[in-house]
Amino acid sequence: MTRPVFSVVVTNWNGEQWLARCLSSLQFSARATGLAFELIVVDDASADGSVPLI
Repeated sequence: MTRPVFSVVVTNWNGEQWLARCLSSLQFSARATGLAFELIVVDDASADGSVPLI
C-alpha cells in the first residue's frame, strides 16, 4: 500500500443517518484526486447504529 498523501478525519456522534452519505461522498471526491488518501472516522461513543455502519 502506498503512503497516503492526505488524510480526511470525520468526527461522529450518533450521526448514523448522515454517515453513509458523508463517507461515500468523501471517498468519491478523494478518489477523484488520483492521490493516495486515508479516511479516518472518530466515533464518540455513539448509541445509534453508527459503529456497525463504519
